[in-house]
Amino acid sequence: MITTTDSIIKTLTSPISEVHVKLELMDHNENILDVFTHHVNSDTIGDISVSADRDIRRMFTLKLDNRDGKFTWNEGSLIWIDHKKIKLWIGLRTPFGIKYVPQGVFIMTQPEATNTPQENTVSISGQDQWYLLTGNFGRFTHETTINAGTNIKEAIKILAQGAGIKNMILDDTDIVVPYDLTYQIGQNRGTAMKELTSKCYSDSEYFYDIYFDINGYLRFEKYQNPLFDSPCWTYKIDTSTLYAGSTRRLDDTELFNHILVLGGSSNTAEFRTEIVIDDTLSEWANHPLSIQKIGNRFYAWNDGNPDSNIDTQSQCDARAKFELKKRLQYIEKVSINIAPNYLHEANDVIEIIDSNNGCVGNYQLKQFSIPIKPKIMIAEAIKIKEGLP
Repeated sequence: MITTTDSIIKTLTSPISEVHVKLELMDHNENILDVFTHHVNSDTIGDISVSADRDIRRMFTLKLDNRDGKFTWNEGSLIWIDHKKIKLWIGLRTPFGIKYVPQGVFIMTQPEATNTPQENTVSISGQDQWYLLTGNFGRFTHETTINAGTNIKEAIKILAQGAGIKNMILDDTDIVVPYDLTYQIGQNRGTAMKELTSKCYSDSEYFYDIYFDINGYLRFEKYQNPLFDSPCWTYKIDTSTLYAGSTRRLDDTELFNHILVLGGSSNTAEFRTEIVIDDTLSEWANHPLSIQKIGNRFYAWNDGNPDSNIDTQSQCDARAKFELKKRLQYIEKVSINIAPNYLHEANDVIEIIDSNNGCVGNYQLKQFSIPIKPKIMIAEAIKIKEGLP
């Protein structure tokens, strides 16, 4: 959850009468060029889309009042395809004045000007800075080799700097690149960074995540097991919690109790790990999701092909355990309706207490849209449950 003040939280849980929008327009080096508060309002701006399952976690479209011609896009103008950035803020009026909450740093894309008798506006889209690591912008322009023995944290830093990324918060890791990795001209830099991230693990918790945070920093961090996180917000039938109901559903399309992971750089697997929840085995005795109770639900990592990113047996074992933990959680999903909460981030752990439909316990937010104009906000979450004994 985004860190904020008590006055913001108090305002959020009270009837909201005013929402303000602030845009900081920056050049590609993040020097502030101008600040706008009057050219955009909550009636014309769209929603901010957030998803933990996308590389580009945050994106939005906004409409700017262009009656003074300030945003007419053109070469050399304020609005152009030169990788200018926008830092978007949502402001709420509190007893201490308007207080702003950051909502992300975005690359401006796809400007569109509209002029009719009714309006003169410019619409732009914004995508978080992973956009710079994809498509035409994220390609290697020359052959690049990461040498064997390079710490993966440092390898990611090298690749990010090559794309012009300067602001980073990278967790330490002991994992090093196992062999020379050479990337050819035209390959995708973001894909390379994701592959390097997938090599980082620990035997107990496993794996790291990589993404851009709301302040525009590239984050490389250890996977946070939601089982060990305290909920950042409680939603229950009480007007002070913002809760407006939910739909709970049993969804077993991603539920698996039989996992196979193969590793190696050839067509023949060099490493193999298979885990089956079989309650004839002591460690799985009487497990409610065993193959005896719900059938054999088989999941093969990488479509059953050896994964070249898995180059040790311990990494193969860790991937299988990690996937089983995740796949056993995908059984209870919930769509939750809440009044606007501008503090949430992807993967936040929340608590829901609604005995009327059985939604009780901790859930992890996976995707949601943040409405800038106050209206009901819809979020998708999964139930957090223990996956392994």
